[in-house]
Amino acid sequence: SARDVWRTSSPGSRRPSRSSSDAVNSLRLCAYVLLVASVAHAAGPEPAGSTIAVVVGLDSAVKDVTLDTLRELYLRRRRVWPDGSRVIPVNLPPDTGVRESFSRRVLGRLPLDLASYWNRRYFEGIRPPLVLRSADAVCAYVAVEPSAIGYLRLEDIDRDTCRAILTLEDAPE
Repeated sequence: SARDVWRTSSPGSRRPSRSSSDAVNSLRLCAYVLLVASVAHAAGPEPAGSTIAVVVGLDSAVKDVTLDTLRELYLRRRRVWPDGSRVIPVNLPPDTGVRESFSRRVLGRLPLDLASYWNRRYFEGIRPPLVLRSADAVCAYVAVEPSAIGYLRLEDIDRDTCRAILTLEDAPE
């Protein structure tokens, strides 16, 4: 019963027993997981037919990239461009449809599924890609950082600041 959940550890104690504290913590964790899942579901993938453009700044020496190389860059398994400069991959926020679609197409996983991967990599001294708030921020960043690479919807490219080096068509599921 509800009274049993708040049973104290001894008759004179006001402190909840360990089992009731565990129950409350479990309920909090479940509520958090449901909230995160509902936000991720609400964002949803990009509309069918959307194209994602992988972009670099106009002054970048990078001319093209393969899907396999892109995966290696975003999982931070490869961290240097062929010219020896440090790669700076940038992501959009994990709750956006563009990020979800990019992660699914390129990494084969959703952003939330990568949390344990990044926890392991962090302890190896490797941090996940930088997260920028919008497509405009991605364009502005890659425009001033020649080693940066990002992605956005094809129609969001600011052609005065960046250029596409790869497009990812929406694949049927």
